[in-house]
Amino acid sequence: MSTSGNLDDLVERVLERARQDAASIVEIAGKAAERELRQAEELSRKAKVSAEQAMQEGIERRKHVAKAESFQNTRRAVMNARESVVEAVFAAALEDLAKIEDSDFRRKLMVALVREGVQALKVPSVRVSLNATELALVQASDFPTQLDGVSVALDTAPIETRGGPVITDDSGRIMFENTFEARLDRNRDSLRKQVAEILRLHDEEGAQ
Repeated sequence: MSTSGNLDDLVERVLERARQDAASIVEIAGKAAERELRQAEELSRKAKVSAEQAMQEGIERRKHVAKAESFQNTRRAVMNARESVVEAVFAAALEDLAKIEDSDFRRKLMVALVREGVQALKVPSVRVSLNATELALVQASDFPTQLDGVSVALDTAPIETRGGPVITDDSGRIMFENTFEARLDRNRDSLRKQVAEILRLHDEEGAQ
C-alpha cells in the first residue's frame, strides 16, 4: 500500500474517532442540557409557587388589615356615638340644674353641697367659692357660717361655673370641687356604662 493510501486510512480513522467523540460530546451535552432544563423548570416552578404563596399571604394580610381597620372604625364609631350621647345628657343636665329658679331650694342645695365638701376636706375652716348668681343669692340670705363645727367663709370673687361650690381650706391648697360640672364628671363612667348598655340593647332589638 502506498504512503498516500496509509495517510488516507489514518486521516479516515482520525475523522471517525473525531466523529465518535463529537457524538459522545453531543450526547453528553444533550443530557447536561436536559438536566439543566429540568433544574431550570424546577426552579421556575418553585419560584412560581413561592410567588403564589407570597401573593396569597399578601392577600390574607390585606384582608386581616382591612378587617382590623373595619373593627377599629366600627369601635370608634360606637365610642363616638356613646360619647355624643353622654355629652348631650351632661349638657341637658347642666341646663336643668342651672335653670333652678326656686331661691329657697337653691340656697338649701348650696348648703348641702358645701356640707359634702366640709366632710370631705376634714379641716377646721373652709372657704367657699360660687358663681356670681349663687354668691348674690347666699349673701342676701342667712347662709351658715358654721357647718358640722367647721367655720365657713364666703369668697367674694365669683368663679366660672354653671352652679355649685368649690370648697378649699384657708390656704387654698386643699380643694374639693362640688360644682354641677364636677359632680356630673364624677359620674361620667357610670353614665358611659348606662349609655353603652342602652346602645347594646338597641342593637340587639334592631337585629331581631
